[in-house]
Amino acid sequence: MNTKPFVAGLAAVILMDLGTAALAAWPQNWLSDDWEAVGAAYTMTNDPAGNQVVIFDRAANGRLTEVGPVPTGGSGSGGGIDALGSQGSLVLTGNGRWLLAVNAGSNEVSVFRVVPHGLRLRNKVASGGEFPVSLAVSDNLVYVLNAGGEPNITAFALIFGGNLRPLANSTRSLGGGAFAEVGFAPLGQAVVVTDKANSKILVFGLDGRGLPAETPVVSASDGAAPFGFVFDWREHLLVVESAANAVSSYDILDNDTLQTISASVPNYQQLPCWIASGGRYYVFTANPGTSSISSYLEKSDGSLSLRDGTAGSGNAPLDLATADNGRFLYAVDPANGGIDMYRIKADGSLASLGTVSADLSAFAQGIAAR
Repeated sequence: MNTKPFVAGLAAVILMDLGTAALAAWPQNWLSDDWEAVGAAYTMTNDPAGNQVVIFDRAANGRLTEVGPVPTGGSGSGGGIDALGSQGSLVLTGNGRWLLAVNAGSNEVSVFRVVPHGLRLRNKVASGGEFPVSLAVSDNLVYVLNAGGEPNITAFALIFGGNLRPLANSTRSLGGGAFAEVGFAPLGQAVVVTDKANSKILVFGLDGRGLPAETPVVSASDGAAPFGFVFDWREHLLVVESAANAVSSYDILDNDTLQTISASVPNYQQLPCWIASGGRYYVFTANPGTSSISSYLEKSDGSLSLRDGTAGSGNAPLDLATADNGRFLYAVDPANGGIDMYRIKADGSLASLGTVSADLSAFAQGIAAR
């Protein structure tokens, strides 16, 4: 069947019914023979005049095309590069149905329903504190890290229709420090928080209702200024250390203490703050101080070795996300106003796919991909 007349006719109908402006909201090359959206990526403007999530469609070859922005209904923080000082400010639920975003300027969290080529704002709630910077999701349980005022974590239930309901008696003060990320252990039995100021890692055990322990178990980080973290497929905790320019790996023991596997494996770059998993064998860090992305090899026991300190490059790559089961890596890069795109090769090296521009400001932050 020759599909070109059908496609041309479809375009004509859309132009007649919706007008040229409506068609312009779609990716510019959506009618080309080599483009088909199979996924999406998202970043956040973090604009104090009105926060927005910027949507990109992802093609099968990993390249992104901007669709456009959607308001969160709240306000961002503004400021300079890495204004939130965090990882996880924009997250997808495990089933890919919901996208959650922090509004650090208005102390709120927004929930979007993921739809083809777009998002629909479904809910916006107070974050339970000041200056929310990081989110964690496990099934229908959501934790928010509020880094301002008296820092805390607060839990919510993600219920029918995308509504967030605060869990009573779930707020826990974190004390003094500068906190970068909150995240769930893989089985949902604990939440982890990194304290970059005091080089500590906090683990809150969770009860059957998802409520945290009254006080965390606190372990010293192997390297200075632990920032972002991920868990691998065997439940090892991998933490990037922004002052040590390194990554450490740990087991979380039954008593919620940490047991070191690999201690502060350096990448010889500057200011690594963000980390992403590229599947079972590779992890990547974004190092804005040297405009680079590093790759690490991980063995099944959680031990790490540096593969390539300069596997990729950008202007000031920040938050990282992978998509398509670890085939593609994306870095929000506000210094060049867009997202740096890479294909992850079988050996863990990176092939650049270029940068998709979105006119992002210096304070843009957060990334999620599917």
